[in-house]
Amino acid sequence: MASHGEPRSLDIPSGDIQVVARVVQLLRLLGEAGSIDIVSAAQELGVGKSTAHRYLASMENHGLLQRRDRNRYEFGTLLAELGTMALSRLGVVNLARPIMERVSNRVRHTVVLTIWNGRAPVVAQVHEDSSRTAHVSIRVGSTLRPGTAQDIIFRAFQKESFNLRYRDAPGDFLPGLEDELAEVRRTGVAIRSSASEGVRAVGVPVRDPEGMVIAALAVVGVTSLVPDDEDSDVVMVLREGAQAITQALRSSREGAGE
Repeated sequence: MASHGEPRSLDIPSGDIQVVARVVQLLRLLGEAGSIDIVSAAQELGVGKSTAHRYLASMENHGLLQRRDRNRYEFGTLLAELGTMALSRLGVVNLARPIMERVSNRVRHTVVLTIWNGRAPVVAQVHEDSSRTAHVSIRVGSTLRPGTAQDIIFRAFQKESFNLRYRDAPGDFLPGLEDELAEVRRTGVAIRSSASEGVRAVGVPVRDPEGMVIAALAVVGVTSLVPDDEDSDVVMVLREGAQAITQALRSSREGAGE
C-alpha cells in the first residue's frame, strides 16, 4: 500500500494503452500526410483493413477525423477546436493584444487577429479604432465567410501550417482564386473589399518562431479610408505588427525555457 503523500498509480488496462498509442500513431500520420485512408492506416498500425476501418470510424464519430471523400479522412472539427485552444494557451492572443493596439493607433483603423477553427477563420482578438467618425466594429468569436482577406491568407499559406485543411481544393469556391492565392503567396498580403458593406480588409500572415502560419493579422475599415495598394503604409505597419508578434512568441518561449 502506498504511503500517504505518494502519487497513486493508475490501473489502466493494457488494451486501453494500446488503443491510445494507435490513435496517436494515426494522428501523427495524418499530420505528415494531410489525409489518411484505410490502406495507409492499416500499414501504419500493422493491422488488417477491418481493424484499421474500426479505428478510423471511431475517430470520425468522436470528431477527431472527418471524411474528405468515400475512402479518405482528414482533420476533424474536434482537433481543429483543440488546436485553436492550444494556440490561445500558447499566448498568441495575449501577446498580440498590445501589438494590435499599437498598430491600430498608427493606422487609425480596427485591427483583428484571426485564427483557423478547421472550417473558417474565427476572430480571436479585436482592437477597435474609434478615432474616426466612421469605423468598423467586429465581435470576438465571429466566424468570417469565405473570400475575406483573412480567409484568403489562410488558404494561400495552407501548406505552411499544421492545421489548415480543406474539404475542397482552395480555389473551388471562387472562380479564378488560384491566381489570387499565388499573388498573395508572392506579396504576403491579401486585400479584399465588400461593395455592399462598404468595408475593406487588408491581411497578412502571422508566423510562429518556426515559420509556420498560426494566425492572420488584418486592418479592417471603411473602403474609402483603407488603401488597396500592397505597398501602402497600412501594409507596412501590419507586417511590422505580425513580425512583432512572432518575436514576442520567440521571447516568451525563451523565457519559459530559462
